[in-house]
Amino acid sequence: MAAIMFVYAMFRQYFPPQLQDYIFRYGKKLSNFMYPYIHVTFDEFIGERMKKSEAFSAIQNYLSDKSSANAKRLKADVVKDS
Repeated sequence: MAAIMFVYAMFRQYFPPQLQDYIFRYGKKLSNFMYPYIHVTFDEFIGERMKKSEAFSAIQNYLSDKSSANAKRLKADVVKDS
């Protein structure tokens, strides 16, 4: 752990901020590429009149508050009789 902290301190000290941003941005993309979980999105309202989505209501009832709050993104379409 000390070695990682040392390398990180040297990285922050000797690399210009633009290069640090570039490395962090693409490092984040790489870690997201290997992240084993998926994100699914459900819109709360659908249509022109902002009708409440049945799928969103069902999912909201199914999931606990904690698991819904920790979700990053959710998206999907409603299929009839599903």
